[in-house]
Amino acid sequence: MQSNLILQGISVEEFVELLRPMVQQEVKQVKNSEPEKLLSPAETCKMFQPSISKVTLAAWTAKGLLQDHRIGGRVYFKESEILAGLTTLKKYKH
Repeated sequence: MQSNLILQGISVEEFVELLRPMVQQEVKQVKNSEPEKLLSPAETCKMFQPSISKVTLAAWTAKGLLQDHRIGGRVYFKESEILAGLTTLKKYKH
């Protein structure tokens, strides 16, 4: 099935202005679908002010205050989850 697009009575500039919001929305969706930034335990510890030890990080993970993710035998933390966890761990700042 072949479909043809016929544009009459519309200038190139008007056509571009009609397309602009759709293109902007698609670009936003692509940017939002970028992979989550993963942090090593050392990087995660440094996010907190004052910085925490790896022992504290492990304890918080065991208590369920933070969620770790294991990939290929390594442990990582999602940056967005760490930032969300700061509301629970109010003593510490980012």
